[in-house]
Amino acid sequence: MKNILLNYNNYCKNKNNLPLKSNLYNWLYIIFNNYKKKFIINISIVEKKIIKKLNMKFLSMNKTTNVLCFPYEDYLSKKFFLGDIILCKDIIEYEAYMYNKKIEEYWAHMIIHSSLHLLKFDHFNNKKTKIMQLEEIKLLTLLGYSNPYK
Repeated sequence: MKNILLNYNNYCKNKNNLPLKSNLYNWLYIIFNNYKKKFIINISIVEKKIIKKLNMKFLSMNKTTNVLCFPYEDYLSKKFFLGDIILCKDIIEYEAYMYNKKIEEYWAHMIIHSSLHLLKFDHFNNKKTKIMQLEEIKLLTLLGYSNPYK
């Protein structure tokens, strides 16, 4: 993809059910297609113990989570680094099972959700949550996936 440079790292021992790099590019293309500038995004997939340590270190939360996003604060300037996305494979697989979602579709949702966080979308109040969810639904629909909130 012309406008995305993706640094993709897997730090999990179990390699099953990981998204293909080509899928990541397809999902990111849907999000960043309309932007003129180039972006660098780091995506890392980790195990529970790593995401728990990162969550504690950076957010003072002693628990696991499905994804952590660290947007680069100055992404709208001439600098191109958009940020880091760290995904927990075990939790994403578990949630996909619990929500009865196909694993690829759930990975797509997590990539879209976290990428929107890098673009300063958030869900800290009802209005912002609704805006972010509508954008997620729109992008997932463009990819041929179902509404993740149904």
